[in-house]
Amino acid sequence: MTAPFSVAIVGAGAIGGVLAAHLGKAGVSVRVLARNRTLEAWQRDGITVTTDEGTLHHRPDAVSDDPAALRPVDLVLVTVKGQDTDAVVPAIRALLGPESRVLSFQNGLDGLERLIAAFGPDRVLAGVTYVPASVTAPGQVRLTGPVRRFVFGPAASSAASPHIGQLARLGNAHGLVMEPMDDPMPAIWAKFTMLTAFHMVSALTRLPLGGWIRQPETADLYERAMAETAAVGQARGIALPPDLVEANMRFSRENADPRTRASMLEDLENGRPLELDSTVGWLIRAAAKAGIPVPVHDICHALLKPHLDGAS
Repeated sequence: MTAPFSVAIVGAGAIGGVLAAHLGKAGVSVRVLARNRTLEAWQRDGITVTTDEGTLHHRPDAVSDDPAALRPVDLVLVTVKGQDTDAVVPAIRALLGPESRVLSFQNGLDGLERLIAAFGPDRVLAGVTYVPASVTAPGQVRLTGPVRRFVFGPAASSAASPHIGQLARLGNAHGLVMEPMDDPMPAIWAKFTMLTAFHMVSALTRLPLGGWIRQPETADLYERAMAETAAVGQARGIALPPDLVEANMRFSRENADPRTRASMLEDLENGRPLELDSTVGWLIRAAAKAGIPVPVHDICHALLKPHLDGAS
């Protein structure tokens, strides 16, 4: 009998919870690395994802703070904050078999670069998610609106693997929208163009999208920040659509759920460390190397920096 397709989730937060619940229902062997209160909740009750349509509950095959207890898997799905990437590298290493791949569904590009440095380009897949989800309590995730989209593929062509197609097939059959790509980097940069701007404006206004997108001054700040990120991506040779910023503005005004809250805002309000230097800071450093001015990012980064380490 063929063993089921297996994944380990490293980062039992909002996106990790959405993936665990949906892939578990698809028959994937889901194993979760967790710690502290999250570990206790997942071991006791599993994961519950609440949506506008109802709830989805799943008990993973294994939940542990010891990667050795989870055994090697086909795919390691990394959903930790960018600043936590280096800390989980030893655990990821323990979860890899000869043909395993590491798939980053992290915000931005800092975590992806760190994973490539740790495991080499032949092992790492790059992904991005558009799922607006948040943790309401350990083991409890709230998914806002209908979007369930994940885009992913090899960070370098040498990392191509049948696991990409397997994950897409199983996810698409059970409530997710998974788009495998031969080259996911333009899509990742397209999302990154919106991400830093959205997080900065949301955190500084302390409002969900609907609270600031129709205010001309904040919408203009958002648009200018996206233009800065797009310019850096183009300088790095990423093929971005010429109307990307305009398309992102239309999506934010007309299609995105106005209740959508940035994870940086959630962290700020809950006194948690901010994913600031691995997203906004990374963009500022990349811009400096490319000789691209990014004054909106510079100012917003400075204003949010006092909150970097969370509540003291």
